[in-house]
Amino acid sequence: MASDPSPPTCAEVLARTLRDAGAVHMFGLPGGEVLDFLEAARRVGIRFLLTRHEPAASFMADVAGQIQGFPGVCLSTLGPGAVNMTLGVANAWLERSPLLAITGSHPRAAAPFVTHQKLDLGAVYRPFTKLTLALDGENTAAKVRRAIQVSRTPRPGPVHIALPSDVAREPERETEDPALVSLDPPRIGPASAVAIDGVADEISRARRPAVILGLDLDPRRHPALVRELVEALGAPAFVTPKAKGILPEDHPLFFGVCAGVAGDSVLVDFLERADLLVGVGFEPVESDKLWHQTGKLVSLGPVTIAAGDYRPHAEAVGDLAHTLAALRGRRFGPFAWGGDELARLRSDLEAALRPVRPPRGLSPLWLTRRLRALFPRDTVLVTDVGSVKAVTTQAWTSYEPLGFLESNGLSSMSYALPGAMAARLLFPGRPVLCTIGDGGFAMTMTELETCVRERLHFVTVVYDDRSLSQIAAAQERRGHPGYGVAFAPVDWAAAAAALGAWARRVETEDELDAAVRAAREVDAPAVIVARVDPAEYAVQQGPLAPRE
Repeated sequence: MASDPSPPTCAEVLARTLRDAGAVHMFGLPGGEVLDFLEAARRVGIRFLLTRHEPAASFMADVAGQIQGFPGVCLSTLGPGAVNMTLGVANAWLERSPLLAITGSHPRAAAPFVTHQKLDLGAVYRPFTKLTLALDGENTAAKVRRAIQVSRTPRPGPVHIALPSDVAREPERETEDPALVSLDPPRIGPASAVAIDGVADEISRARRPAVILGLDLDPRRHPALVRELVEALGAPAFVTPKAKGILPEDHPLFFGVCAGVAGDSVLVDFLERADLLVGVGFEPVESDKLWHQTGKLVSLGPVTIAAGDYRPHAEAVGDLAHTLAALRGRRFGPFAWGGDELARLRSDLEAALRPVRPPRGLSPLWLTRRLRALFPRDTVLVTDVGSVKAVTTQAWTSYEPLGFLESNGLSSMSYALPGAMAARLLFPGRPVLCTIGDGGFAMTMTELETCVRERLHFVTVVYDDRSLSQIAAAQERRGHPGYGVAFAPVDWAAAAAALGAWARRVETEDELDAAVRAAREVDAPAVIVARVDPAEYAVQQGPLAPRE
């Protein structure tokens, strides 16, 4: 008579639960403490992508979570690996991205005595996760399913799971039926009729309202409803960076991207002239200035935006699809914005983006717009932060949701290359473009080897200005000499080629056109290094901001 099969281990249950819930990829850098789980993941068919550095793994999980609406998964060992991985996890916290960060930890039996690489990982991760837990080999499936639910519940965010190395190998003990734990977040009920009426009344009384579309909008459910509301209002509409594409940017009522990017001073001045800001999914985490606090703002969103001492003038909190549908039949306006005033806004914004003299090298504004012309309409752009983020966020035209990705809540350098790697995986049929400064590229360029190994082929354009140009511009505005912001020249094209990428350096407009056409045809990750003039960045940043 055959003996009963051995019960699964905790590691095996963890891997199986993730796979059954929908996890396809996992990103990370393993250590000895997580090898049993890594093997279990291999056996159940989860594809593990080995990165060169843990922050790249967590950024990839962050972007995967944004795109798929299901937690991306990243993995590290304990100690330095777990600390390294916090960067992308913190980014997911402020980007409101679903993510599971799994780290190894010391065996429970040794925990009272060990000191080597010992850190309280729960305490490390707790400030920027929705939940942190250590598996103990009991009811692992239920705990992991609950962690996925928590990660997806609005506002979405990261969850940290620690796996002690001895627990990973122990037989699982199950006393709770995991099927009773839903993977789906609790349903958000509708906003009250009183709240919706209150916001509608404020809009009806306004003479010069402006619409702000933001991060809390669902790119899968809300675009059509948002467009209907914007058109019903007939008021100028703006987006925050994470909401680019929710309203197509060739729509006549789209007027720009607000929240600390190029030309922001022009837009902030305009918003200050509005008598009402209508936040639709607007989340203040994206605002780096005080206009949402000093202006009169009403909010439509799934979760309250009240935080700390801040309270919106009025808000309707509840299922946004219901709220938008409830407002669809209301009559608003006409409003007092004149055609000449709105036309002047467009011309003022354009003037704020333009260089003041012919560039020495390529203009970053021209470069961004030329890339837009050379790439198809459905291209996914992933950009890094700093000056390259400021210009691409404003100058790149987005036509659909999830076609533009950047780090904004945390605004972390080194986001773009791993973000583009994740976008390549999740959007296999769409062109992917990565734009990054030479500073951010230096932090992550070794991931080009990962791209070669994993056949993640897309185009990266390095805006090479040999400096931390955004900081240099801030020094100039304060009257300080440039100090601690300049880099020595580096042959980034040669370095990229050494890592297996196709690479070319360009300094003229014709060279860029030829390089892009060639790069889009090669069967390899492609890197174009464009020498740009940083002088226009100071113009685009505008006058000294209050918080500086």
